[in-house]
Amino acid sequence: MILEFTVKNFLSIKDEVTLSMVASKDSSFEDNLLPYEDGKKIKNALKSVVIYGANASGKTNVLKALRFFRWFISHSHEMQQGRKIPIDTFKLDEDFHNKPSEFQIIFIHKEIKYLYGFSVTEDEVFEEYLYYYPNGRQSTIFTRNKDEYTFTIDVERQSELKNKFNSKNKLFIAIESLWEYEKAKAPFEWLNNHLKVLINHDRLEAYTGSNMHKDKKFDSLVKKYIKLADVGIDDVSIDIQKTEDALSSEKLSFLPAEIKDKILSEAKDSNFIDIKMIHNYKDKDGNIINCPFEFNQESDGTQKFFGLLGPWIDALVKGYTIVIDELDIRLHTLLVKKLMEMFLDPDVNKKNAQLIFSTHDTNLLNSDLLRRDQIWFTEKKEDKSTDLYSLYDFKGLRKNISIEKGYLQGKYGAIPVLKGDWKWED
Repeated sequence: MILEFTVKNFLSIKDEVTLSMVASKDSSFEDNLLPYEDGKKIKNALKSVVIYGANASGKTNVLKALRFFRWFISHSHEMQQGRKIPIDTFKLDEDFHNKPSEFQIIFIHKEIKYLYGFSVTEDEVFEEYLYYYPNGRQSTIFTRNKDEYTFTIDVERQSELKNKFNSKNKLFIAIESLWEYEKAKAPFEWLNNHLKVLINHDRLEAYTGSNMHKDKKFDSLVKKYIKLADVGIDDVSIDIQKTEDALSSEKLSFLPAEIKDKILSEAKDSNFIDIKMIHNYKDKDGNIINCPFEFNQESDGTQKFFGLLGPWIDALVKGYTIVIDELDIRLHTLLVKKLMEMFLDPDVNKKNAQLIFSTHDTNLLNSDLLRRDQIWFTEKKEDKSTDLYSLYDFKGLRKNISIEKGYLQGKYGAIPVLKGDWKWED
């Protein structure tokens, strides 16, 4: 589980901001909490947080920072010598153009707390460090400052890996994990496999469909929730074919040969997933007839909901942390609420899964659903950089106050300041 994520000098984020999943001293909504052991103390993390803010205030950029962080961890070992690191610094201050972008995360994996971070320019990893807390006390696995490394444990093994595989545009944690150094492999496993970041929602249906095809339990859960969502679907049919076979079928006979050749060359050795939504109706004799619809014949909202169910169920079954931008797009507010409640319900979320998302849906700003430390805001500062803060930072708020009303009135900032005369001019 994530405890904190910190970023500096990335996209619209100039100064350091931290998104914290550590619960405050607020005693409300205990079902929204995940207990964890920190040393000899039992503390609590949050099952979910939501980020609000005006358009262009930086909500998405906070989540994009998490996406880049995870992407670079997963792919840095593939970087060729001399290849540029695709980093985007804060552009509205020349002093920050050549400064490193900084990222840090604190998380729990297999009951051990880790602190990992790095800073990068487009040319090199400027700094990298990995600490863990096996007995509640900080212990260094490695630190790195450009080409200078410090090891306090397993010095011979880590030195060997550094001398053989060190590269200025690769992360050392990825190299160590690749070569089975366990103390780096364990945290790398969580960062690479247990943290899922969804900025764009397109093409998730293939993820959902393929998992339904290979896992009967997964299949039944998707069908259960697609029925409960009241979108008129009675069943789902999944057919997986080799791309070559699918392209030669009568169904795709209308495609020009050159288009088929291009698809085949780009999708070599991959599969084609045919998803059909089954709608039932009664004929004149009262018999139930199954009527299959092509996936693209369903509404945009139904398509998105089906696509989301894959990573959603995966996270809840396996205990992943899922991060999603603008969850409410094309989904009804009651459906968004139900999706969020799945993570808050201890009878559903049994594996300590977490949800981080952004939204404009103010109906979720409800004092009987979320704790104040679960509600976060982004706002543009005077220099057009992003600030990130929690509702919990506002002291003296009454427990029965309407958070939604206060937010729309601008009491917590993070709303657009609409300027000028919006009357139509002839």
